[in-house]
Amino acid sequence: MKIGLVSNWRSRRNKKGLPPLPDSRVSGVEVLHRPLDGIVGLGDVLRDFAAAEVDIVAVNGGDGTVSAALTELLHHKPFDKIPYLALLGGGTTNMTATDVGLGGSAIKALRHLVERAARNELEAVCVERHAIRLDHWPDQPPHYGMFFGTGTICRAIQLSHEAIHPFKIKSSATAVVLVYAFVCSLLGHAGKHQLLQGDRMTVRFNGQVVEAGDKLLALVTTLDRLVLRSKPFWGKEEGALRYTSIAYPAKRLFHSVRRVLYGGEDRGLPPEHYVSHNADRISFEMTCPFTLDGEIFEPVPGLPVELSSGGRLRFLRC
Repeated sequence: MKIGLVSNWRSRRNKKGLPPLPDSRVSGVEVLHRPLDGIVGLGDVLRDFAAAEVDIVAVNGGDGTVSAALTELLHHKPFDKIPYLALLGGGTTNMTATDVGLGGSAIKALRHLVERAARNELEAVCVERHAIRLDHWPDQPPHYGMFFGTGTICRAIQLSHEAIHPFKIKSSATAVVLVYAFVCSLLGHAGKHQLLQGDRMTVRFNGQVVEAGDKLLALVTTLDRLVLRSKPFWGKEEGALRYTSIAYPAKRLFHSVRRVLYGGEDRGLPPEHYVSHNADRISFEMTCPFTLDGEIFEPVPGLPVELSSGGRLRFLRC
């Protein structure tokens, strides 16, 4: 059994040091470790792993590193069949790893992964998720990830980079900023950053227009849970992509937050303000920035942002 481990030195938690490798003479599991300064060279590393016939690709980094790895695996296809994926959550934001990754510190996570591999118990801890394929730029290949967001979500990410990350808060900085914005608006002063404002967008599901208007936020994900273990989606249709939006201004926003994040199938929310659907293809026409797994992009004027399923992946969660 072989594990190919790639570590991003720039990821926040990895700056304290990378996990020691287990002794393959004891475990019978060989770990090939390739540290990188950022994501430059990631494609070469994955091609080396494919040539070495690794059984598991382990990613030690944050959401951005995971997204870059998924793009390499799904677009450039270094493997004939994508192996198991194991996420160690070494970044500032680790939303994907929180849902489908390995728990605990990098050292503990790697030890548990090796133990499972040595006992040939991978299928017992395997979960599957679709990747999101994002097509938008005519001169670039598609991007792949697990979470797409726009509106207030992007403003919160940008503010968290400016004001929260320097303090090294360990929880989700973006979630902290969103809570801050809600509290400020509840008290009657949204603050100079004006996080809670609307953005005009048109959204099409499977080619049909479903929504058009001002939105506080919109998100698309294939994960089962997001920050703070929330599940802000309740669509009942078939489809690989989960979509949720909140209109601007939203009716009874602060009284509805708990139901948006943690409600059941019937959340009792005003349907003209709170929308959740499932679909296989979702497109956005908008002028505001959007994010894929934490990286912010500006839309190309006149071109829709197209989201679709990028295929199913097997993650190890132990």
